Amino acid sequence: MTPTRLSRDSSSQRQTRRRSVESAAVAGIVFSITSVLALSLLRALPHQWDNEIYSWRADDTNARALSLGLGVASVAAVALLWFVAVVRRRVGKREDQFFSTVFLGSAIVYACLWLVGAANLAAPAMARNGQLDLASIDLAEAVAAGLLLVVGTRIQAVFVASASTIFLRTSVLPNWVGYLGYLVAAVLFVVPVVYSPLGLAMPIFVFVSSVVILVHRRDEAGESDDGH
Repeated sequence: MTPTRLSRDSSSQRQTRRRSVESAAVAGIVFSITSVLALSLLRALPHQWDNEIYSWRADDTNARALSLGLGVASVAAVALLWFVAVVRRRVGKREDQFFSTVFLGSAIVYACLWLVGAANLAAPAMARNGQLDLASIDLAEAVAAGLLLVVGTRIQAVFVASASTIFLRTSVLPNWVGYLGYLVAAVLFVVPVVYSPLGLAMPIFVFVSSVVILVHRRDEAGESDDGH
């Protein structure tokens, strides 16, 4: 194989790695933003039932906001899975099978819990002709709260802890990101019921990791160009 051909192959591989890193960072940022946006839309339902809930549901704009929130939540779930897939590709052969399995499995479980919880919060907008009594809405909110504030946060903790372990073992990110992840995971796992702003800890961790990934990609690209 000629030196020119080797140079082209090496350049192509570098470009592929850069695109992979960029994809992970973009997916992580999209997940962080859309998850926060979805929660803000889905939590618009009044918590005082009396006549306020009926007047609130009579406004079509509110129902559309809940429907939009559910759609945005779906985008967040897809972005999370995309982030996990690209990070695993980035790690490559350095991947620890045990922690990688936990990382992927916790992401899938959380995505499922997230979507079911979001669907319950959006239930008033999904009901045919708006025919949901207050007891049904209350039950849907209780289910969503259990999934998102109790069960989901434990899965978030497992996800963040496994991601942090992978970051530390493979050195794909600075060590402080991994140690920060351990702190976030410990808090999410120990606190009985997680409310805002603590409930945003996982999206914030993913956002920080994604930004650091982008910064490191630029540093690596600069070093590669200097070396070339």
